Amino acid sequence: MQPSEMVMNPKQVFLSVLIFGVAGLLLFMYLEVWIVEQHTGRAEKKREEKAPLGWVPVNYLQPTPRIKPQVPYA
Repeated sequence: MQPSEMVMNPKQVFLSVLIFGVAGLLLFMYLEVWIVEQHTGRAEKKREEKAPLGWVPVNYLQPTPRIKPQVPYA
């Protein structure tokens, strides 16, 4: 095998850099989400431990039950 046959042509170099760049970007995004998830999970556990008894977090996405007026029967 000649040394000139072992050298990659510019198209192969470009494709290799592109593929490794995309793979690195995907790995970075995955690790970033994983780290944020781990960090917020620990913070939420600590927050739950510090919450006073009887305190319930409010879920603003669900409708609150309405109080029905009680009508006395005659």
